[in-house]
This record gives sequence, structure tokens and C-alpha cells, in this order.
Amino acid sequence: MALRKKKGRDEILGIVQYHRGVRGEGLQYERDLIVWLPPSYERKKRKRYPVLYLHDGQNMFDPRTSFLGYDWQADETVDALIRKGRIKEIIMVGLSNTPDRLSEYSATELGRSYARFIVSLVKPFIDTMYRTKPDRRNTAVMGSSMGGLISLLMVWWYPQVFSQAGCISTALARDEDRQLFEEIESSSGGKKRLRIYLDVGGLERALIPGYRTMAALLRKKGYRRGKDLEYFFDRRGAHNERAWANRLWRPLTFMFGK
Repeated sequence: MALRKKKGRDEILGIVQYHRGVRGEGLQYERDLIVWLPPSYERKKRKRYPVLYLHDGQNMFDPRTSFLGYDWQADETVDALIRKGRIKEIIMVGLSNTPDRLSEYSATELGRSYARFIVSLVKPFIDTMYRTKPDRRNTAVMGSSMGGLISLLMVWWYPQVFSQAGCISTALARDEDRQLFEEIESSSGGKKRLRIYLDVGGLERALIPGYRTMAALLRKKGYRRGKDLEYFFDRRGAHNERAWANRLWRPLTFMFGK
């Protein structure tokens, strides 16, 4: 584990800690956890914080490790929103992806194993190591593309663990993704106590029909826009980290806004 504080243009803003080579049952590859701590964490020793789990963790904070050298700027965005009083202070936990990303981030056996890995190993570890608010109301998950898909799957599979999902440019264009639609459509026992954010870019033509269908399905299930459902169509949005960084403030203010 390493601790550092950085402010340079190509570095991470704030304090991050690394937990290297974490392994999970049923998963072929180990991965790193990258933990970003909020501004008051070192000063307010008794304060506890909500936690946001992020897929594709190497793309979240550091342009040197992100895909094509451009990160989500999650550190800058969250820090700015906190300092402006627009969101609560939160801890962010990025989970690096692996060569099994496509399978781990979908409704496959590996996807189930990945979700269990977070629920049964990563979350208990984070709750032990850091001053978290471990209840479901203060636990959320977020990702883009396939990361958006597994985020939605995870809250649907584990509503007793997660209360919110940020699903950015969610990959809802493949035949395999029909399983999620069918699972939500056929669910019974009343509406699950979840808050869900969806978005898509106008340049992501293959994803737009799935985005619209999912928003309509969730409304049909009783989710209300502005209360427990939010969605946004970014007319000029592309399928890349730069576009996701530009609109990251939207899911953050929906999930953690004051």
C-alpha cells in the first residue's frame, strides 16, 4: 500500500492509497484497488463517509494509466463538487479491469463472480480499512460502457448492499444484454429500493435504443425521474473517457447531492 498527495497536471489531486494484486474466488486475474480519500479525511478522525465503487479503476484518476492517456478526472471533479458544497464528501474505490473485462462486466458466470468478489471481499476490506458508512444507503457503484452494465446488474442482484448505480453510456446493444431487460421486466415483489442514473451520447448510435428502452422499463416499474431515476442524453457525447469526464458531475450530484 502506498500513500501520496499530488497536485500536478498529470497526477492525482488529493490522497490516494493503493492495494495491489487483490484476488477473488472464481476470477482468473488479480487486480489493484485505488482508494481516493476526501479532503477532510485526515483532519476529522471520527467522521465516516459514503463509498462509491468504480469499475475500470485505472481510468478514473490518473492519465498515465488510463486508456489513451485521458482519465475521467474523478479526483478533480469530486474535489471541486465537495468544496463547492454540491455533494457530500465521499470515498472512491476504483477497481482496475483485467483481460476478462467483457465477461466480468456482463451477466455471465464471471460477471457473477466479479460481483460477489466486490460484495464479499472488497467491500468488507474497505469497510475495515477505512472510516466508511457501510450501510446500503451510503454504498453506490458506477461505471461506463460495460462498466455501466455491470453497475446496473450489481444493484439489481444486490439491492441489500448497494442503493445507487451510475450507469454511463451503458452497453445495452448486444444480444446478451437482453438478460438484464428480461430480469427487470419479470421481477416481482414490488419496486426495489434503488436510485439509478443513466445516460448516453448522441454519437453512440448503437447504444441509444437500449438507453431509451431501459429508461422506459424503469419508469414502467415505478421509478420516477428526479426522485429515484435520472437520465440524460448528451447530444454531442462520444464513447470515450473525455466525454465521460465532461458529464461525470451529473451522476455524482444525483447520487450524493446535498
